[in-house]
Amino acid sequence: MWRLRRATAALSRGHAHARLLSTEAQAPRPRARPVAKQKQMVTAGKVMGVAAVGVGASLCGSQQLRDDVHRVLLKANDAFEDFNDVSRDYFERIGDRFVSSKKEPWLVDKATLQYPEHIPTLVLDVDKVILHLQHDSKKGWQVIKRPFADKFFKEIPHYYEVVLFSDDVFPVALDIASKWNIPVTGVLHRDFCKKKRNHFVKDLSKLGRKLDRVLMIDHDPVAFELQPENGILIRPFDGDPSDTELADLLEFLKAAASTPMDLRKFVQKYGGGDEDVGRRYLLERQEQGKLIEKKRVLGRAIGARSGFAQPGQTGNFGMPR
Repeated sequence: MWRLRRATAALSRGHAHARLLSTEAQAPRPRARPVAKQKQMVTAGKVMGVAAVGVGASLCGSQQLRDDVHRVLLKANDAFEDFNDVSRDYFERIGDRFVSSKKEPWLVDKATLQYPEHIPTLVLDVDKVILHLQHDSKKGWQVIKRPFADKFFKEIPHYYEVVLFSDDVFPVALDIASKWNIPVTGVLHRDFCKKKRNHFVKDLSKLGRKLDRVLMIDHDPVAFELQPENGILIRPFDGDPSDTELADLLEFLKAAASTPMDLRKFVQKYGGGDEDVGRRYLLERQEQGKLIEKKRVLGRAIGARSGFAQPGQTGNFGMPR
């Protein structure tokens, strides 16, 4: 009997062990990662980490890359500014169509001013052209007059109608004209300019003057980009007491006003309106003066040989004295 119970218990334990083995066999086991593959992943991770560190160091340390990024940002900013300028011009044109069909010119006509029609018009910027505005923390804004400005404004009004066209806010140019007693026929300020990025464009076609008799002097070439042939560029004045730009331009401007030809063609005749046009004119005039003097010397020598009297002398033409 006891043998039978032992056999039954052993059989029960066998069945339980079999069920346990069956359950373990059915349960999913975690798959062991091959050792070689683990090593490959560790190596790849290291390589990626080193590469990331290298890229980071390159980003931080490459001056060329920083310059490239800076250029890209500048181009993006310029593109945004251009978009603003174009959209502003578009809406201004639409507004002009609805407000009025024709706008009055910015300057009073010459007949009202009692100016002869043939008198040309000289348009001048203010800051960096005839003066330098300098700010001092103690004294505030200081006006430094450009050398030869007094001589310039003493002589130029005899040849031109003078107009101040400043990109400064109102009433800077008007105050300058009043304090310096400049005989101007018009004073225009920033509100008359068209802003383009950090520049101010000045449209000469709206002055009410014939463009073949208009010249504009400005330190910024963008200012006269709408009428480049009417522009004369001048070096910006920064307060240098030895500056001679106005004196160098004076004789050229007088000659231009004295000719009946299109002033734009006169400027082109001397190489265009760059910063050296006044000096080129002076050099050419000096060469012409030297040539004339040589001809005079040659004429006097020929006259002396032939017995002709020279100016201030009385010849006897072979007659006895």
